[in-house]
Amino acid sequence: MSNVSLITLAESDLGKVQMFCGHSPTYRKGYEAKIEWMRERLREGMRYTLLQVGGHNAGMIEYVPGEYAWRGVDAAGYLFIHCFWVIGRNRGHGYGRKLLETCLEDAIGKKGVAVVVSKAHWLPTPKLFLKNGFELADHADPVFDMLVKRFDPATPPPRFKRNASQIPPGLTLYHSDQCPYTQNVPDIVRKVGEQLKLPVNIIRVDDAVAAQESPCPYGMLGYFYDGKLLTYHPSGTEKLLELLHPLCECS
Repeated sequence: MSNVSLITLAESDLGKVQMFCGHSPTYRKGYEAKIEWMRERLREGMRYTLLQVGGHNAGMIEYVPGEYAWRGVDAAGYLFIHCFWVIGRNRGHGYGRKLLETCLEDAIGKKGVAVVVSKAHWLPTPKLFLKNGFELADHADPVFDMLVKRFDPATPPPRFKRNASQIPPGLTLYHSDQCPYTQNVPDIVRKVGEQLKLPVNIIRVDDAVAAQESPCPYGMLGYFYDGKLLTYHPSGTEKLLELLHPLCECS
């Protein structure tokens, strides 16, 4: 791995070192919002580490003290992984394990490391974590699993909060600036609501407390129709219409 390096971003790197996601011109607005979001999170103890192979970004890991997790979880005392990604062509070389080891090393003195995973798209998948000593701590419908590596087996594991938030009727979006790829979702939701003559509610998630209290376990993004979770993936107009079609009598 002589051509492999890890770069943990400091606040002074923001806007200078290219981050992993959303840096193309298509997502410029979301990328710039992510930079400002990162600035505040780094002050809360978040770590964002790039994996570079031959000088090019090949993967990343983003994690934070559990008290500041942007997921619908109670993970105080743990380090909590938000995002974990290795580009497909770089898989199978041990790079994912190398990224994970940086987090486990940083977690010394904590209860352990936790992460929300899913076999569906957009969240980390469970395979690597299970291979490296993580266990299932909790499940939340429809597709969310909490995995944890506890340094002391007697330590209580982290849990999903299962918030009973009063979700407004109609089409409701919870969104934040954590992911550059969500830059257009509020406008898309408004457009779809107007097209289908549905009431629309746009709820910004501005801090970790709001993310942890979100009715969606993903915390930072969730689409709901009359209180039912439609998806936690950034969705375009056609996909959102497809999700809504069987649920509402829309014109």
